[in-house]
Amino acid sequence: QYTDYIFPMYNIRFIALGDNVDSAMQTGGMDMMPIMNVFNEWHAANTSKKIRAVIESNAKAGKYRTTYAPYGYVKGRDEKKLPVIDEPAASNVRRMFEMRASGISPHHIADKLNEDGVPIPSDYYYVKLGKPNPRRTRHMWSPETVRQILHNYTYLGHLVQLRTRTVSYKNHKVIKNDEDDMIVVKNTHEAIVSQELWDRVREIEQSVSQGKRNSSGYVA
Repeated sequence: QYTDYIFPMYNIRFIALGDNVDSAMQTGGMDMMPIMNVFNEWHAANTSKKIRAVIESNAKAGKYRTTYAPYGYVKGRDEKKLPVIDEPAASNVRRMFEMRASGISPHHIADKLNEDGVPIPSDYYYVKLGKPNPRRTRHMWSPETVRQILHNYTYLGHLVQLRTRTVSYKNHKVIKNDEDDMIVVKNTHEAIVSQELWDRVREIEQSVSQGKRNSSGYVA
């Protein structure tokens, strides 16, 4: 598409040193380009397949492959890089679970954390590094952030990996995997919340209707 139509239309010279291609010289590489493109396409697809297989194998072996540990943990220094409890943040995680288990909504939990001046996860992370937070953020807890924490199995001491995947090696759109396609390895690290507390939160979420929020506060 580019070499046959777009580049000639705009008088663009295309050079690929490794394949001996020069559109201005009409070298032999130009005649081989369709074949080389097919081979490169196959190579990219095969490499992607191998990388996915390695990632899946590491996940099944309980190797922690995320860049950052969830709020309340830091990545360990062992071979598997398993999460290690970061107590100052972990105490806030327990507090959120306990508040939710008592019936307090994520909206009110976020408001309470903001009122108490608790740094949001990204602010806390960069404060520990001694750097300003480079991310564009309001520096305020949101109900969505609270919900993400309350639904993260990592706090039970389990690793849940392959939560997402890309459509293909060509299309990098990230989509969420079904629960059956995720890989769960249980009891890999120290839990921040107990199974009992986790279950109480699940019961609250199933039995209590969520209030709506407007400019003046909350309505049933």
